[in-house]
This record gives sequence, C-alpha cells and structure tokens, in this order.
Amino acid sequence: MTKAASRPREVFYFIPHTHWEGAVFKTREEYLEMGLPHILLALRLLRRYPEYRFVLDQTCYIRPFLERYPEEEASFRRFVAEGRLAIVGGLDVMPDVNMPGGESFVRQVLCGKWYLRRALGVDPTISWQLDTFGHHAQMPQLLRLAGYKSFWFFRGVSSWEVPCEFLWEGLDGSRIPAYWLPQGYAVTYFSPSDPEGFARFFEERFAALAPFVRGADRVGPAGADVCEPEEHVPAMTAVFNARPDRSFDLQIAVPADYEAAVEARPGERPVIGGELNPIFQGTYSSRIELKQQTRELEALLGTAEGLGVLLPWLGLEASQEVLWRAWEPILFNQTHDLMSGVMTDHVYADTERTFDASRRLAVEEVEARVRALATRIDTRGEGIPVVVYNPLGWSRTDLAVVEVGFGEAGWTGLRLVGPDGVELPLQVVESDQRGAGGLLRAKVAFVAAEVPALGYAVYRLLPSSDEALADRPPSSAEPVLENQYYRVTLDATTGAITGVTVKEDGWQALDEPGNVVALEEDKGDLWEVYKPLDGGSRIAMQERHPAPAPGKAQLSTDQPGDPGSGLRGPVVQEFTVSHPLGEQGRIATTVRLVAGSRRIEVRTRLLNQERFVRYRVLFPTAISEGQAVHEVPFGAMARPEGVEFPAQNWIDWGNGRRGVALLNRGLPGNNAADGTLILSLLRCTSIVAYGFGGGYEPGMTSDTGFEEGRELTFDYALVPHEGDWRQARLWREGMELNWPLIARTAAPRPGPLPTRWGFLEIDRPNVVVSALKPAETGGAVLRLYEAAGEESRGVTVRFSARVSGAAIADLMEDASEPLPVLDDAIRLDFRPFEIKTIRLDLRSAETPG
Repeated sequence: MTKAASRPREVFYFIPHTHWEGAVFKTREEYLEMGLPHILLALRLLRRYPEYRFVLDQTCYIRPFLERYPEEEASFRRFVAEGRLAIVGGLDVMPDVNMPGGESFVRQVLCGKWYLRRALGVDPTISWQLDTFGHHAQMPQLLRLAGYKSFWFFRGVSSWEVPCEFLWEGLDGSRIPAYWLPQGYAVTYFSPSDPEGFARFFEERFAALAPFVRGADRVGPAGADVCEPEEHVPAMTAVFNARPDRSFDLQIAVPADYEAAVEARPGERPVIGGELNPIFQGTYSSRIELKQQTRELEALLGTAEGLGVLLPWLGLEASQEVLWRAWEPILFNQTHDLMSGVMTDHVYADTERTFDASRRLAVEEVEARVRALATRIDTRGEGIPVVVYNPLGWSRTDLAVVEVGFGEAGWTGLRLVGPDGVELPLQVVESDQRGAGGLLRAKVAFVAAEVPALGYAVYRLLPSSDEALADRPPSSAEPVLENQYYRVTLDATTGAITGVTVKEDGWQALDEPGNVVALEEDKGDLWEVYKPLDGGSRIAMQERHPAPAPGKAQLSTDQPGDPGSGLRGPVVQEFTVSHPLGEQGRIATTVRLVAGSRRIEVRTRLLNQERFVRYRVLFPTAISEGQAVHEVPFGAMARPEGVEFPAQNWIDWGNGRRGVALLNRGLPGNNAADGTLILSLLRCTSIVAYGFGGGYEPGMTSDTGFEEGRELTFDYALVPHEGDWRQARLWREGMELNWPLIARTAAPRPGPLPTRWGFLEIDRPNVVVSALKPAETGGAVLRLYEAAGEESRGVTVRFSARVSGAAIADLMEDASEPLPVLDDAIRLDFRPFEIKTIRLDLRSAETPG
C-alpha cells in the first residue's frame, strides 16, 4: 500500500439544524405552528438512522415543543443524552447584542440556561449566534462568564482574509475560540436527493471553503431559516461514503464533533481582537420606537430588581416571578430581526402588544415597590414628605419631579426643605388651581442633591404665602439658557443651538449651529442604509456616512417658524420651537438646562409624512481633529471616524484636552464624522426586496415601517467637557439620562430607616453597578464592571446592610470563589473593563444584632 493511499481522508462535517427566527415575517405563534413539526421530523430521523444528528439552539423554540408534545419528551431527552440531538446557544432567543443593554444579554443567559438546566439537565457551552447582525467587543468576556467554551457566527469579520477558526479577544483580554462560517449557515442545505447531484453538491461546497481553512477538515451547517430536516440526507450520505473515488468523507455531525477535530490539529490559532461590527446599519434606526421601548423597559425592570433586594431585606414581599413575566417578552423581542425592526406589519403589531404588556407590569411593580419602601422610612414631620429614590449605584445630584395632590384648601404656594432641614429652590411646572381654594394638584421640580446610591432622600413640601408659578403663559424672553456650567444660545425660529459657551474657561463647544435635523432621501430597506438588503452580508461595513453635503438634504434650519417660547425658573430653563420640516411634516424641539446639571437636554418631536427618508441630528463641534469613543455594553471603545456604529448611551468626540459627548435614550445609530457628532433618529422605509421563504410570503406588507402620520419623540443631550471621556465620567451621564430619579409623596409615619440612606458605597468612580437583583436561588446578586479601561486594585464596596457572606459568581449566579467580608465591606481587583458578579447573603434588617 502506498503512503498516499494510507493517508486518512479529509472529513467534511455537516451539521443539520434549523435557523429559528422567533418572529419576523410570522408571529411567534405562527412560527411555532410552522416550525414545531420540524422537531418531530428530526426525532423521526434520529430514531430511524443511528448516524443522524440534529441541532436546536433557542429555548423559546424548545420549551413550547416539550410543553405541547409531552409524549415526545422521553425520546427528546434520550437523544440529548446520547449527544445526537445537540442543544447549543441556550439563550431565550438568538438576540441582537449591540442595541439592548448588557444586562439584557445576562437575562437571556438566565432565562434560557436556567430552563434547560431544570427541564433537561443540560448547560450548553457552544454560543450559536449564526445570524446576529454584529457582535460587540465585550462578548468574549460575557460568553466566558456565561459558561461558553466556543462561539459560532456568520457576520462581522473585518475582511475575506479572516480564517474560519481563530481566538477572539475582547476588551478585557478574555479569549474564546471562534468559528466563522464564511459561506453561511445554510451552505450544505438544499442538497439534491439523487446520488450524482448530491455528490457534486458537496464537492462544490467543500471546495468553496478551501480559502478559509487552515487544516484538512471543513464544516458546513445544513439549515436555512425555519427549515425542516432534509429526509434524504442520511441515506445519501451513506451512498456518498461508499464511493471509492471520493476525496473526503462526509460526516453528519454536531458542532462539538468539529470542535474536537480542530482541537486535535497541531499549531495555534491566530488571535483577532476587537469587535465584529457594524452589520446592517439601517437597523439602528428602523422602527426606532422598538429600541426606545427596550431602553425604557431595561431601566424600569432594573429599578424593580434593585428594590426586589431591598424590600425582602426590610421584611417586605417582592416577587421575582412577576418580573420574569415582564422580562421574557422583552427578551423575545430582542430576537435579532425583531430588535432590528425588519418585520412585517402584523408581526410589528404583535410585538408592540407584548411590549405594552411588559411595560404595564414593570410600571406597576416600580410604583408598588417604591411606595412599599417609603413605608419603612421615618417620614414624620411638617408638610408633605417626598421620597426621592436613586436606582443607580452612586450618589447623584439630579432633577426630581413629583406630583402632589392637595385635598385641603389654602395651599396657594409651596416651599421645599431638604433632608438636612435647609430650604431649597423649587419650581411648579404644572398645576391645577381652584380659585380661592388654591392648589388642587401640582407637579413640582427641584434638584435633589447627593441622593445616596441605590437609596433615597426625604424632602418636605410646605405651604408658602407665595403664589404658585405654573400655568402662567410662557415667557417670550430671548432664547438663551444658562446655568453654572454653560451659556446656551438658540435660534428662536428653528431651535438650533447657535452657541455653547463652557463657563469654566470660556471655550465654544460648537463650530456651527447644532441640534440641526437633516431630512435625507434613503432608498434603502429596513436593513440597509441607502441600498436594498444583501442578505449574505458578512464583512463589517466600512462606508463613511458623513453629514449630508449642502443641497443633499432638507435641514431643520431651512424652514423656520414663528419665534418659540421660553420657560425660566430657578430649577429648569427651557425653550421650545415648532415649525415645518419637509413637504408636510413638522418638528418641535425643546432645549433644557437644569440647575446643577452638565447635560444640555433636548427633546425633539418629529411628525413624518414621507416615504424612503432618513432623519439625523447634527452637532458640529469645535474640535476638528479628535477620536470617536462609543459606549458598548459594559465598556467603551474607540471606533473609526465617519462610520455609523451601534452605541449604548453615549458617543464622545474629543482630543484628550476637551471633548463633546452626545447622550441618547434608546437611539443606537451613532457617528462622528469630520468633527460633527451625528445621531440617527429615524428611518422611514419598508422591506423593499426579499425572496420568498423562511415564512415570507406573497401579500405580506411592512408599510408601518414608513412611520407615516406618526409623531415620535426623541431624547438626547449634549455634554461638553474638559479632559477626555474618562475624566468626564460619561458612563454616569449616560445612565443618569436613562435612569431618572423617582420622586413620590408619602404618608407621614414612623419607620426604622432614616431620612437619607443608601445601600452601598464604592470608593472608585470607574467601578459601576450594572445590576442589583435577587439571585435565582436565594440571596442577592450585585454586578459591577470597570468602565474606564483602567486597572483598579483594592476597590472597596461598603454596604449599609449587614452582609453575612459574599462570593464571586458567574453569569448563571453560581458562586465560585468566597470573598472575605470585613465590617460589611468587600475588596475587589478589576482588570480594565472587567465584569464581576458577586453573590451576597444579607442579614435581614429585622434580625436582632
């Protein structure tokens, strides 16, 4: 026998699977009706052919199958135990990871993996993100912390030169083996059922992968969108492997089979660092309301979770189960296609209904929990107690707004006293007055100073002889806003910010008018800006999207209206302008300064009446040469100038000495081009051209994507600053915009808690609390991360509650390393951008000693 003849053949591992879409062209329930029979067919093939394998990936697909077909559970379990039915991924859905917050990804892990542990006793270690539209640079760390050992994906590599297998390195230095699928996740699907056609098909696919492999063997998934298993495959595979002239063996496999072959190869894999972005940039602002609702609900549920730790510590009830009822629809709506807004009309309507249901639950829980907390505070004293709750992990000074009712006549004016008894400015921003009887109802604004972390401060409203100032006509003062940090001038007829003077040293933050909205033609579809979808896109997009050139867009400054009106008070100053934009649309913008705040806040309302257009807001800074830094989940990173990326709460353009940050509330599309900060507000388009299949059928529409006749509201803020983004602590500014203080009146009563109290203190401003929540198996979980990219050793976290035990844990909240607790404090070391999850055991506040 010759040496060549004895050499083992190369192996082509192909992986039967179905790419479960969750919902995009059909609703969740419609896809289940369509797709659950595919699992039945897979089980039939597994019974008939011992060599057959199949892969399932999302809990939202597995759970309803086991619930609706209990008669198949025993077989399902047996094939899972044998390794022939592989469960990978294990999240609730295959989510977008760029636009939701990082804590949403953690909830995906908890929701999906906890179910699989309890129902099947499995804990997937293969992250299966085949169709997700890009991946941020903290994913290697998150995947490792979630128990994953590998990462399979299709989209986001930097070029065609990237090999199939490499080590992906994240922001903190974590690495995970990555498996890129350059020819897609359906490369071996749609195979012919005749022997010659089948052989030719696989020979072609095997050859197509040659440029990307470093070893002999190759892998190709066999599954399209919501597809059923191909019944001819087992028999044809046996026929193929009997061919004496074959150049490779064909093996029906699961991902672990190929991973084992790769691990056995000699040599090291190359290391590729950074993110796998951006992909499908149009999704960052298509159906923008879905992104805004996601950001709002993340804050509401995060607030409720924090209170869900404090209340049981105080001896009060707080159900974690009701929060999961709110979380799961939100997590489902983070499916890559739903979060991206690329769905059909009836799916969009169904998605909005689920968001609405989750929001009702979340609002009810936050309201009930804040009021329950107030019952444990000593609120005795004169006037009306106002409890201001801070849901964030640092002491903060910010705007508080409370609604007050007056059943007793005679309240003609108000004054405010802080927790230390000092009188403070207030501003009645809205009121209902009934003649000589005085105030019936009022909405009162004030600056709450140094409200403790994850805690509260009690203020008191007292009667005053001064008349209430609300409901008076807005002033027609000059459009100038001013506080101790800035002097802001505006165009009275367009709302453009014509100047921002930073008082600290007198520098001008803007080079030209900012807060200018550009209305541009955009013939792209819901996925892509300016062009129709290329569904096979897998290379990160590098085209620059600068501010529109003169004459290429309609600008909000081109269509002035009547002069706007201003509101001036000791707490809030604002100026509002409304005027036409486009052929029949309108824009109304309010610019606001709050005493003591470094945020220049803007609320813009757009009424769109056009199709195939895009709205972006422009802030030309006075910094000509700088660097763009974007917040990503659990961190921040520099990104190329001129390219739109998905950011979290902020983007910064600075040169190290000075910078200008643009914060947003649920507006992911961020860019810095030629010194101009650019925020994508809204795209008005539809599914332009998409091949039928995967649930997409003739007659389906997506016209709600045009947003015609609908007024949408956008919140964002400008923060000019000295130094770089680290010195400006932009992570705090961004979170404070998205997590406002909560102020509620309370009844005067005795209570065990003082008038000012916080759950914890952290001695480093760059260590951020991202979550305080009840642990899934009892106790509490505190998640922290290092936000500035700086090593931080000996960080002290001191608790006001008694801590009887603490331990480092993973994202599944499994404790791995005990932490010493001394005087209710723990000490931690952080790598740059490191995420740490801490399990806490709290001694009840009602326990003596």
